[in-house]
Amino acid sequence: MMHIAILQIYCGASGQFGSYNCQEVGLAKAFAALGHRCTVAYPDTMAEAAEERCVRLCPGAQALFLPAKGLGVHAFYNLDFLCRLGVDQVLLLADNHLFAPAVHRFCRAHGIACANYIGALKSDSHSAAKRFVMDFLARRNLRCFQHSVTFAKTPAIATMLRAHGVKAQLAPVGLDLSIIPPVPGTKAQVRARLGLAQSGLLLLYVGRLDPFKRPLDMAEVLSACPADTRLVCIGKGELSAALARRFEELGLADRVTMIAALPNEQVQPYYHAADAFLNFNDHEIFGMSILEALYAGCPVIARHAPGPDLIVQPGKTGFLVTDTAEYAPALQRLAPAMGPAAHQSVLERFQWKATAQTMLAKWEEAHQDRKSTRLNSSHT
Repeated sequence: MMHIAILQIYCGASGQFGSYNCQEVGLAKAFAALGHRCTVAYPDTMAEAAEERCVRLCPGAQALFLPAKGLGVHAFYNLDFLCRLGVDQVLLLADNHLFAPAVHRFCRAHGIACANYIGALKSDSHSAAKRFVMDFLARRNLRCFQHSVTFAKTPAIATMLRAHGVKAQLAPVGLDLSIIPPVPGTKAQVRARLGLAQSGLLLLYVGRLDPFKRPLDMAEVLSACPADTRLVCIGKGELSAALARRFEELGLADRVTMIAALPNEQVQPYYHAADAFLNFNDHEIFGMSILEALYAGCPVIARHAPGPDLIVQPGKTGFLVTDTAEYAPALQRLAPAMGPAAHQSVLERFQWKATAQTMLAKWEEAHQDRKSTRLNSSHT
């Protein structure tokens, strides 16, 4: 049995504990289910000087909140807890973060194996200055990735890492099924409970309404669909008002339900009620909402991007497009068999247990290689 520590070193909004379907929490539960201990470390930039908090995730897994300093979205905290807890293996959620090299140096100095789990190499910020800084940090962190076990969330990122001399192995993100509540009833019954129309296609969008998500495309897609097509949009962001205005300008407002926020368990029925889930982000790293939609039996239509390219099986669980004009024709090609196929694809391809097993096998291989190297060195 190993003690594994998953280190979150991002202190932006999406890296907060309690965010729905936190990837690190789902993975920690999977390690625990396989008989290992797991600690997920989170930076707490609001903590008092030496205050630590611990939350039990499940038998064998915990979340540890550490006093931290923040610089923008980059967190820094004392790593001595790794030695205090007797951690054997660190999994660093690194990407282009400032703290990554320091984590690797600490682990080397204390004989702790350190691996990386990478979702993106390049920044998709609209700010040229931010892109320059983030891309510089990613290039700097590549030196760490080149000399340690590295896992990639998508084939596209694995290919990019390998092009930079990193021996990356694919380890897809999974869906934590334990936190998804069941939604009873048929699609018609779910729609009735939600007060949604029974006739016509029902489209669903769940996510931030920020520029990088390209939410304004929703209006263009809906305007190209038959008049009985309706849309539910769940989310908010800096383009919320602009999107509402665009629906008004196109005469679509009466076909749209905009919901700024919902408790996570209340989002699930909308996946079951919808005929298709839409994703417009052409830089989507993975797409947890895509997995949730598929698990609910809702086909997905998404732009080509690293995440959707891995998750969506064109013609089977949805469609991939390159342009806004392609969404409406794709919607006309939806087939009843796609719903069951979508649900089954998550069960077969995107469960955290399989990802945890992939990582454990690679770590055991790396451990044996280190033992062999030490043995050979002792004989020379």
